[in-house]
Amino acid sequence: MLRKSLLLTAFSLCLFGCSFGDKSKEQENQEPIAEAIPRFVEYEIEKISEELGPCSTDTTSRKCLIINIEYPKITGVVSQQVMEKLNENIQNDILSSTFLSDKPTTFDELKNELEADYNTIIKDFPEYANAWNLEVNSDILYQDSLFISLASTVYSYTGGAHPNSGQMYRSYDLRTGEAIGLADILREGYEEELNQVAEIEFRMTKEIPPTESLEERGYWFENDRFELTENFAIINKSLIFYFNPYEIAPYAMGPTELELKLTDFVSLIKEGGVIENYKN
Repeated sequence: MLRKSLLLTAFSLCLFGCSFGDKSKEQENQEPIAEAIPRFVEYEIEKISEELGPCSTDTTSRKCLIINIEYPKITGVVSQQVMEKLNENIQNDILSSTFLSDKPTTFDELKNELEADYNTIIKDFPEYANAWNLEVNSDILYQDSLFISLASTVYSYTGGAHPNSGQMYRSYDLRTGEAIGLADILREGYEEELNQVAEIEFRMTKEIPPTESLEERGYWFENDRFELTENFAIINKSLIFYFNPYEIAPYAMGPTELELKLTDFVSLIKEGGVIENYKN
């Protein structure tokens, strides 16, 4: 607690409280923004598991492309239109996180692209005997009446010195099926205040005093100014941000997960957003 107090003093920041006046008459003549979902959305886990290449016909072969994918598919409670948009966006967000140069639009395209690349490698280099792997694990972490939040972990090895791995956090609006960005839930001009709050938390997590630059510790923020990533989700009255390897530091420094309590910047919450009720 002492360390946190010192950091707060050094930055001269005031975290905002949760005191609000009576708003019972504030919007009495306005229609509700949206109808809340009365219960959790229904979904099932879709699974894709295949072994491609020589190992598909020869179980002793070390030449193999192994694909294992699990992801949620929304099946009920929301409207058909919203359900289709949710499933489309969930799949597209996962596919965009698979470390492929040509971003596939379907899981079949992803499989075909990997298989073609792997077959080219083992044809051009007959002695090559390394297996390639792609693993995706995605599931719903949190549900609210107006949104759901997912975490997707992607691991791939397609040759090279080490595998690639990453995690994607994303929240989706159950009124529209669209992914939620910070601008959708925080008022205009939120960036400076939110980044100040987040930098305090980041420095405490990494044990970096306010007198030391982030660059000196090996971080790659532009102009040595801390800035949050858009890789985040709303989970249990917090915003969880995730910096993947290579995003703000060398691979050896690993990823960083940062949790910001909504109560620490409640005055930034936007009217009409999916977390508006969290102001109370």
